[in-house]
Amino acid sequence: MASQAAEALQAGRHWEDKPNAGFSGTPLWKLKAQAQQQAGAAGPLKVPEGFKKVGDGNGMYYNDKRQVYWNSTTGLTMIYDAVMQKYAQLYDGLSSEMRIAVGSCFHEKAIQVRQVIVKDLRGFGQALRMSIEHLDRPCALYALYEGHRGKPGAGVANSCAEYCAKNLHQKLLSKLAAFRGYWEDARLEVAMRESFEELDAEFLEKHPGLPDGCCASVALVTGTRVVVASLGDVASVVIHRNGEAEELVKAHAVPGEDDDDDDDEDEAEEAPAAREAPPIKWTRSFGDSDFKKKDSSPRLLATPDVKVLQLVPSHLGIAFVCRALYNAIGRSTAVSTVSKRCAPRTRMAAGALVDAAVQWLGQVGGDLGLGSVVVFFDRIESPDAPPQKKAKKEDPTQVRLRHILLKHKECKSTIDKVRNKQVKRTRGEAERLLRAVLEECQNDPNQKIFTQRCKDLSECQTCLKAGELVGDLSWVKPGKYGQNFDDIAFALSVGQLSDLVDTDQGIHVILRSA
Repeated sequence: MASQAAEALQAGRHWEDKPNAGFSGTPLWKLKAQAQQQAGAAGPLKVPEGFKKVGDGNGMYYNDKRQVYWNSTTGLTMIYDAVMQKYAQLYDGLSSEMRIAVGSCFHEKAIQVRQVIVKDLRGFGQALRMSIEHLDRPCALYALYEGHRGKPGAGVANSCAEYCAKNLHQKLLSKLAAFRGYWEDARLEVAMRESFEELDAEFLEKHPGLPDGCCASVALVTGTRVVVASLGDVASVVIHRNGEAEELVKAHAVPGEDDDDDDDEDEAEEAPAAREAPPIKWTRSFGDSDFKKKDSSPRLLATPDVKVLQLVPSHLGIAFVCRALYNAIGRSTAVSTVSKRCAPRTRMAAGALVDAAVQWLGQVGGDLGLGSVVVFFDRIESPDAPPQKKAKKEDPTQVRLRHILLKHKECKSTIDKVRNKQVKRTRGEAERLLRAVLEECQNDPNQKIFTQRCKDLSECQTCLKAGELVGDLSWVKPGKYGQNFDDIAFALSVGQLSDLVDTDQGIHVILRSA
């Protein structure tokens, strides 16, 4: 059996180097339908078109174009698992009704921090000719990279964080595309660890002697599973709907004065003697080449801790938070409190975390990483629950909207036509003003505060309308204000306020009125 499989594999060995192999050809549903139809008929199963027999007596047929096997005994479409050295059934990813909202916020001075948000990883894979149709849906990836030891004055604030943000998700994607069977938890964990370690080795090879390093937290969502990989001391927090929250992984760093100490007595004994500062505070990280040599002391690793989280209805979301911000606001308790108050508005939540840290710290230094990525989940299906009828989905062709618009220096037009003046505020300042509006409108069912703030702040001429038409955009059809605007506006229910929404006009808060 093994020799026959190896012989067939040799004929189409290039599937390992071309993870998009099998992207075109006969649809999987059609092959399954054919197999089921043939299984019920008397006599031997008919070999599907394009398959040729391989080996002797094992009943396996091979399609070189699609890089798949067909089992004449079971009628199933198979692939050869080169890792486990055996055949595995080709898997067709399942869809979940779960909804995901993601948002982020970073202080203007957090120049060594990078984020990656891929809302549709399958579509991203298609664009790169790497099919991951076998992964459950929704399929997304979110990452926060907090750089350290970089030299902002050298052009790139942190080469390591920049390199990781550009390359890690693509490296992971190629691994996910290479195996088209069902991805068990253990296999996902291995793929994530290998992606981290290989990326670190590549960075060190391409940038020898560069001191730049970074910590990272990365989440891969596939169906109702979330694979979280953590390296360094970015906090990876799981948030529950009952108000509880906890870090998934312990920080890979030498404990500092802001960290909790489980043994108060030991802390009291050590207090009189000042602790000697370590040469580097992290125990694991990307980069930091001078601490990755064989004779380095300490010697840092690039192996992340990986956890697979099976989502259940009690989960509200996850948050990746830079360590300085996390310690300043009060750690997991503060993350949970802010998340419950702001849900389902992720950008509002991420910004509120940064605002709280700035308020506590007073002054923000140039090397202080203040940033967060917040993800909220909704309509999570319990794995043990019986099948439910799909909720009736509203799909309006037009919606009636009101909005508050604030411009900033990066807008296409920076003229406030309401007050006839140039807008000089930064994007961050515009976001802070609108977050404050959302906070005020949390308990305002009659939208009186929204109406007043629209009159006071909005830089769209619709704020000059009278009465309940203040800020009214009238009936809006898809395409008028861009895809990002449509995705949020058409998902609102009547009377619901949106999160912060970006367009080339500025930043909006939208209220659906009909």
